[in-house]
Amino acid sequence: MFMNILIVEDYKKINELLGVFSRQDGHKTYQVFDAESAMEIINKEKIDVILLDLMLPNMQGETLIKYIRQVSDVYIIVLSAKVDVKDRIDVISIGADDYISKPFSIEEVMAKLKNIQKRLVVNLPTLITFNNQYLKIVPLSREVYIKNEFIPLTKYEYDVLWLLISNPNIVYTRDMIIAQCFQDSEAYDRVIDVFIKNIRKKIDDPNRDLSFIKTHYGIGYQFAGVKDA
Repeated sequence: MFMNILIVEDYKKINELLGVFSRQDGHKTYQVFDAESAMEIINKEKIDVILLDLMLPNMQGETLIKYIRQVSDVYIIVLSAKVDVKDRIDVISIGADDYISKPFSIEEVMAKLKNIQKRLVVNLPTLITFNNQYLKIVPLSREVYIKNEFIPLTKYEYDVLWLLISNPNIVYTRDMIIAQCFQDSEAYDRVIDVFIKNIRKKIDDPNRDLSFIKTHYGIGYQFAGVKDA
C-alpha cells in the first residue's frame, strides 16, 4: 500500500531529495515550500504523512501543526535544525508525532515512513461492513458509505462513530467521548448529543427502523450495528 505524503520544506534541495526517494518507494508525493500551500493540499487531499520543516517563510511550522490538528490526525514528522530537547518536547506537545534533527540521513526518514506504512496496513482493516453491507467503513481513508453511497462526515463525526464502532461492547458516557475524541476542543457534554444526532441523520434508515447508535438514557451511547462476517 502506498501512502500520500506531503513534504513541507522551503529548502529546495532537501525538498527534492525527499520527493525523489518517496516516489521511488511508491508513494504519491505532494511537495510545497510554505505553510499556506501546505494548508491548501491538506484541505483538498487525503494525506497520510507530513514531513514538516519548522523554519518556513511567513508562517512557522509550529503554527501549521496547530492548524493541522484542528482538522486532521495525520501523522506529522518534524524535520528541524533545532536540536534542543525542549524544542522536541514543544513540537510533540502541540501535536507532532515524531522529530528528526537536521542534518539527517535520507535512509532514516525512509525507514520511519516504512514503519508508518506497516502500521497503517496492520492496524486497520481495509473495509468493515454492517447490517448486510448497508453501512460500510473504510478506515484507511476514513470514508463512510450507506448502500454504496459516500456519506461525508466531519472529522469529529467520524471520530465519534469510529470510537463507538471500535468498542461495541462499551457504553460511552459523554465525558468519555469528549476525552477520546475532543482533546483539542472546548466541547462540553451536551455538544456530544448534537454530534450523535448529526451522525444518526446521515447513517440511520428510519424507514427500516434501523439505528446504529443506541442511547442508554442517563448513561451514554453504544454502537448497535451488526458486523457482517
